[in-house]
Amino acid sequence: MALVVRPDEHVGLVSFPEAIDAVDRAFLAWGQQPKLNLPRQIVDGSIRLAVHPASAPFLSTSGLMVHSRQPRVERGIYPAASLLFSQQTGVLDAIVLGRVLCGPPIAGVVDLRTAATSAVATKYLARTDAQTVGVIGSGRQARSHLVALGVVRTLRSVKVYSRSSQNRDQFARDMEAAMGVEVKPVDSAMMAVHEVDIVLVMTDTSRPVFLGEWLVPGQHVTSVLGGDTPRDPQGKPLKEPRRDLDDEVLRRSDVVVINSRVQAGQDLQGDIVEPIERGILSWEQMHELGELLAGLVPGRENSRQITLYKNNGGQGIADVVLAALVAQRAREQGLGVEV
Repeated sequence: MALVVRPDEHVGLVSFPEAIDAVDRAFLAWGQQPKLNLPRQIVDGSIRLAVHPASAPFLSTSGLMVHSRQPRVERGIYPAASLLFSQQTGVLDAIVLGRVLCGPPIAGVVDLRTAATSAVATKYLARTDAQTVGVIGSGRQARSHLVALGVVRTLRSVKVYSRSSQNRDQFARDMEAAMGVEVKPVDSAMMAVHEVDIVLVMTDTSRPVFLGEWLVPGQHVTSVLGGDTPRDPQGKPLKEPRRDLDDEVLRRSDVVVINSRVQAGQDLQGDIVEPIERGILSWEQMHELGELLAGLVPGRENSRQITLYKNNGGQGIADVVLAALVAQRAREQGLGVEV
């Protein structure tokens, strides 16, 4: 029998601290065993499907998360399901419908996986005394990332910029109330990142919004813009790859960490592929998060280094462990239905 858990049943079953701990263990396992995870695959047809497969031995489960990439149900939310198979019996053990979400203390519900993964990277890359944050963007990723960041660092103050003054003002009010930290809206991206310890670039842009000339020694930067660049039947890009960082950010960063090199190359991700093509960095200098956690590559080595984490595409290893936690909690609380 497989347990089916509906979206309205699993909101809030897994907290941010629990999600961060699970994703930390997942990427460590992947760093130690590279075959545990495959990059996200896109299947084109009448709709586009994204498939995220992985195995999590420490939870005795393997599986995948699959979601439709069009049409959107509403902005930022896609139909999704996670299928989990028992490593002990090999049979289907659970189906978690929808993305794994977190409810309070954030205004609204947000996707746990992306923010939890960024928080893991920040835990290992940002200075231990980092307390101030600059946020570019005021959408759901900005909200979830700020809350997750508050789990791994003690925050003192936050500045936020987005193109809409109404949105950044609302973000400041909501997040200050939710987190008990001063959140100040500002009038430019440069003002948001001036003299802060951690920069969050949370946009859906096609042109750089964070410039390397703004970086100062000791800063840590997290950017989530990834995605794939559509190609024609001959494999040529149909449009220019999207970017939210300029080349100077990559040039000035002492440590660069991404989720997956294969994902970046496969999807023609502009913030990674274009600087490599220009000789600013090499693929070998793009360290993977799993490698960092497994101690295979160096991270931050002193307080003046500039570190960059590019969350360049959700990985199945995180989806599988979070869905497994949801299934476990649902069974404990008598939620879901066995089929």
